[in-house]
Amino acid sequence: MLERNQLPLRPAVPGLAVAWVVVIAGASVVLSLFFACVTPFVALSAVSAVVLPRRMAVAAVLLAWLANQMVGYLVLDYPETWESYAWGLAIGIAAFASLTAALFVLRLAAGLTVTMSGAFLAGFIAYEGVLFAATAVLPSGDGAFSAAVVAEVLLINSLAAVGLICLHAGAAASRALVAAQPAPALL
Repeated sequence: MLERNQLPLRPAVPGLAVAWVVVIAGASVVLSLFFACVTPFVALSAVSAVVLPRRMAVAAVLLAWLANQMVGYLVLDYPETWESYAWGLAIGIAAFASLTAALFVLRLAAGLTVTMSGAFLAGFIAYEGVLFAATAVLPSGDGAFSAAVVAEVLLINSLAAVGLICLHAGAAASRALVAAQPAPALL
């Protein structure tokens, strides 16, 4: 199992983890405005899993989902129907399934690249799986899970993950909101 300090996105300084929760929630607002129904919750969940302590990651995903719903209903005029509310809840459940899958992969003993990629891919599979399962009871369009749509969702999430990683790497370079790299042990 990788130690958190072995990850290139070193965990946020404990006192400043709240700031990263705000960054994740803020990113959700911006991305919700830009992508509407394709807010990249997989990227938000995977980066939260890697960067934040577990409880803070849960808070970040919860706030990101709540922010997304507020933007949807208050700004983007989502329809106020039972189906719309149910899909909003399904998206929230899918976001938490994505976070859970990403956190699980981080616990496996594997190389850094495999672990990081695995966390994202496991999160994506969990997210899409929950949403696909929701179509059994909620109305959905015929092409909602076509290869083209799933590929677009994967691309948006991939680009968002890269953007969040770059944001975090920039903060690490400037030593803002990111823990300092531990000093090498003297033998």
